[in-house]
Amino acid sequence: MRTILTVWYKAGKGKSSTIREFAFALINTFPIHQIIYSDTNPFNPTGDFRLIIKINGKIIAIESKGNTSSGLKERLDEISKKYNPDVIVCASRTSLQTVTHIDSFAAKNNYQQIWASTSLMDNHDDQVNKLKAKLQSLNLI
Repeated sequence: MRTILTVWYKAGKGKSSTIREFAFALINTFPIHQIIYSDTNPFNPTGDFRLIIKINGKIIAIESKGNTSSGLKERLDEISKKYNPDVIVCASRTSLQTVTHIDSFAAKNNYQQIWASTSLMDNHDDQVNKLKAKLQSLNLI
């Protein structure tokens, strides 16, 4: 089943850094992978980024820009049409508009949803490990 995993919380609370660490963990956990697209150095991403990677025959799209005015709706549609990913990992603020975009996208494209928060996290390693474990336990990667 196709899945969209959204890391969400308020501005400045570690969504992008958690997703950066998650991408790094995926690349290191699965050394046999194919990078399909990256708009930054995938081994050391900085700022918000997009990474499309193939692992174990599954296409995983990672999009870290998730604020309301960032065009998230359009970027998710583009990722879906261009790469047809099995898994999407993205960021979202807690504002209604961004959440609504993700809910609508998931429903329209038949993605199951997983929401994970970075709330009260000083160290993102624990959150990264939980995200990775969740995807692995669901046999998504």
